[in-house]
Amino acid sequence: MTQITRPADQVVVRDRPIGPALWRTAGCLAIAHVVLLFAGFSQEKSVVLTDGPATVARVYGSGSLGRIFTGGYVETLSFLVLLPCLVFLGRALGRDEGAKWAAQTALGAGLVYVCTTLAAGIPAGAAAVYGAHHGLASAGTLTVVNDVRTFAFYLSLLALGVVSLGFGIAALRDGVLTRWTGWGGVAVGSLLLLGPAGQRWSDTINTTSLLWMIWWVGVGVALIRQGTAERP
Repeated sequence: MTQITRPADQVVVRDRPIGPALWRTAGCLAIAHVVLLFAGFSQEKSVVLTDGPATVARVYGSGSLGRIFTGGYVETLSFLVLLPCLVFLGRALGRDEGAKWAAQTALGAGLVYVCTTLAAGIPAGAAAVYGAHHGLASAGTLTVVNDVRTFAFYLSLLALGVVSLGFGIAALRDGVLTRWTGWGGVAVGSLLLLGPAGQRWSDTINTTSLLWMIWWVGVGVALIRQGTAERP
């Protein structure tokens, strides 16, 4: 049976030695995702599902289009740096068949999350902003386009819940990163899966997505610490 540790500077998972540099790199990428995400958000315009057409047209038609699109570009980069971290966790976790199943399911859900955001969420928001600045559509049309972005975001959080839950279960079964990544992932994943069922959509969704970001930064820190520790 695979031992968790071999020489002190390597953690062996699924019969493969994983050097400390890989753990630290994955941790840095996890933290970079959240940092870039907030940096992008800080330059963008945002409305919620309950805002009417007049509000959507006013908010999206204001500000510098170049600045908003720069924020969108930075936000897009945040999802690109998320990909290698998801792949790393999907491969690093999973010493037995059950843990492997959970980790690979989490990886697949993570790819769904990224693809939904890049294919539906960000393009729809960009189209609404561009249309508002150039007078290409009515306020009602802008609202419908923005609603595509909003509902894509809501649905993507279900995939994000599976990411947290899957990696959490895999970590617990492996006996690696059990406290924050393991139990924390199970808790945050469960909240994300239940979040869209809430009646106050914007409040519930924003709260659960913020909790995920906090948890993900903690995962990044745990990965960095795993790379510097002698033992898991």
